[in-house]
Amino acid sequence: MNAIRPHTESKADPTPGLPSIRLPAVLLLAAALLAGLSACDPYAQDSYREYLVVESYLVAGAPLPEVRLTRTLPLEEEYTLQKAGVPDASIRIMQLNESESAVNTYTYRYDEEGTYLPVDNSARIRAGRRYRLVAEVAGEEPVRAETLVPGAFQATDVAVDSAAYQSDNQIEVTTTPSYYPGRQSFFLFTLEVQDPTVVELTPFYLDQYVQTDDGEERRQLLEELAKNSSGIINERNYERNDNQTITLRLPWIAVAYYGPNDLIASAIDDNMYDFLRSQSVQTGGSTLPPGEVQNVRYHVEGGIGIFGSLATDTVSIYIVRNHDLP
Repeated sequence: MNAIRPHTESKADPTPGLPSIRLPAVLLLAAALLAGLSACDPYAQDSYREYLVVESYLVAGAPLPEVRLTRTLPLEEEYTLQKAGVPDASIRIMQLNESESAVNTYTYRYDEEGTYLPVDNSARIRAGRRYRLVAEVAGEEPVRAETLVPGAFQATDVAVDSAAYQSDNQIEVTTTPSYYPGRQSFFLFTLEVQDPTVVELTPFYLDQYVQTDDGEERRQLLEELAKNSSGIINERNYERNDNQTITLRLPWIAVAYYGPNDLIASAIDDNMYDFLRSQSVQTGGSTLPPGEVQNVRYHVEGGIGIFGSLATDTVSIYIVRNHDLP
């Protein structure tokens, strides 16, 4: 059986689980902002309005995350973090009790290009607790958002630690349940590779690479696919076992590279669930006609963006080539 371990901290990876989730999420947020700001009300299509954009993800058991605060820019203006960054904000994250009073308040300092870092690096995010983010800029409405962190869970077994790509021998991960009040658990899979190379791309993503002509875009694609996430996995995609554990099945579309992969399972909060689900509709995951596509659901007051949370655990798997494929 393969090793089961938490996503550990390193100098290049300051928040366990976060980079593996954050990179795809950043790309999704950028796409969602472009789509959401050109969709139906409340965003006017014939005039530009500037919005503050917040982005941060709490990971159960991990240190406090960075917070990115930027401004939207007109579509005709090139978007860069240097232009969009907001260096003069006051940002804090509060851990709340059951009466929604703050029991701990953590302040942030500006780092660079719209990124704020916690002053206190010793605090850890607690599973099952509610957190509130407040970002204040002089003369503007405060940006506020809250998240309830999903319950922690642990991967207890992997049906196979090595599988042929797109074979019937599907990769299954059995975990303890992650509790979230009032609903089933929703999961994401993120596959992370340490040394992404063209020769190890699986057929679907190799085709995308071949169709990309620009050398810089090809390089960026390889890096982006090094942390590739599945869609939302709900009860239709997992099995509840007699011992109350859950067996999750890895969708093959999440596998971008052959060879060793870190498979990170993440239980997500309502904010991430609504954001990802509505964003997929904006970027082509819907059959709704133009004018009927709903706006991305942000759960942010005084701005747009995402303040979400998740609980994660990581296993190691190996993807081999399937010689039955053309």
